[in-house]
Amino acid sequence: MMEIANKKVIVAGLGETGYDTALFLAGRGAKVFVTESGNSENIRKKASFLAGKGIRTETGGHTEKFISGARMLIPSPGISEESLPLDFARRNNIEVLSEIELAYIFSPSKKIVAITGTNGKTTTASILGLIFRKAKLPSTVCGNIGKTFIGEIDNIGKETFVVLEASSFQLERIRSFRPFVGCLLNIDQDHMDRHLSFTRYMEAKKNLFINQEESDRAVVNYDNACSKEIGGSLKAKTFFFSQEEALGEGAYIEGNKIVASTGRDKKVFITDRFKIKGRGNNENIMASILAGMICRADTGAIQDALDEFKPLAHRFEKVAEVNGVSFINDSKATNPHSVINALKSIEPGRQAVLIMGGQNKNTSFGQLVPFIKKSVRCLILMGEAKELIAKETESAGKPLIFACSMKEAVRKGAEMAERGDALLLSPGCASFDMFANYKERGDAFKKEVGFLL
Repeated sequence: MMEIANKKVIVAGLGETGYDTALFLAGRGAKVFVTESGNSENIRKKASFLAGKGIRTETGGHTEKFISGARMLIPSPGISEESLPLDFARRNNIEVLSEIELAYIFSPSKKIVAITGTNGKTTTASILGLIFRKAKLPSTVCGNIGKTFIGEIDNIGKETFVVLEASSFQLERIRSFRPFVGCLLNIDQDHMDRHLSFTRYMEAKKNLFINQEESDRAVVNYDNACSKEIGGSLKAKTFFFSQEEALGEGAYIEGNKIVASTGRDKKVFITDRFKIKGRGNNENIMASILAGMICRADTGAIQDALDEFKPLAHRFEKVAEVNGVSFINDSKATNPHSVINALKSIEPGRQAVLIMGGQNKNTSFGQLVPFIKKSVRCLILMGEAKELIAKETESAGKPLIFACSMKEAVRKGAEMAERGDALLLSPGCASFDMFANYKERGDAFKKEVGFLL
């Protein structure tokens, strides 16, 4: 076990990850120093509480003097490589560990089921958590989903299954982290503003499997070219899932059934009572089934969980139907790949009035053109990226309307929609130009739809 008592350890960032990491380290005797660039009221409250625990903090910026003499640096996932703390650590040979790496080292259980992908991580982790509860298997759901892995350590027993949502940011600095089951849902362009190239983004995702051995298991999307490429080169026993092909092992869709196998026997799950629909959710469901089967959840518990599970807010969430028009909140769609999934999930024969836009993450919107041609009546564009989206999708030949607010976007969208259409908020961008987060954006959409009722 790593020895951290009496070591000076820097925690960079005072969000949930940094806050929980600081408390964990202090509880094990480390000399903890927290450095944070922000200085909001919430940050100051956290800093004040930590000070009461003997943890020193600096807010409103990072300084070399504060970091100097550190033996280890734990950066929060959002801290960029160019930040002062990481630059100082590189120049002074300070050990840098990610929060999930630190948590893995101290976790009493190594039954880690880690889930990554460009889209679908939270839904898959949530489904799997429900499967474990139905199967009466000890488990916790944590990571990028809300509760941090490091904050759950004291609640984890030796036999606890740790369902961990892992982002590319969290996987960048993996050393010994080794999930018993690694799930790769899909890979497409996202976070190019952070990773700078698609190759680096893909490598971060691949880190999920880097320490796995033959005794471990991988669950991988067969239909996604990048995922399939990674899945074909792993040490771990790999089970693919597919919506396109019947597989001997793994999972696939056959009519109203999902057929799954992780050994000799095939299990059949009926989809008629599932409350979550759509192409992206089919991937999430199949990955959850395979992971559950690998962890010995019984078939009945898996079926019960899937029948009960309800769509999460802001993820292809049907808000209302007004005058024959369905209003769908897909605010969590923060990249073009998720917009494609949303358009593929529109009921056959329907057209979408598509609200897009926000803060671009250096991704390309040109890949949307064939899907816009096929499924979109018109585009309502808002936010910083509206002109770029208009330029990169103009070859689809669909009407383009600019809006300055969510109110204007919903009103104009409702005017353009015809009976049988879907008015779909699927932005394909981050929310931070106009909203605090995707939840606030989705809530704004729902509020404006409410005024139409």
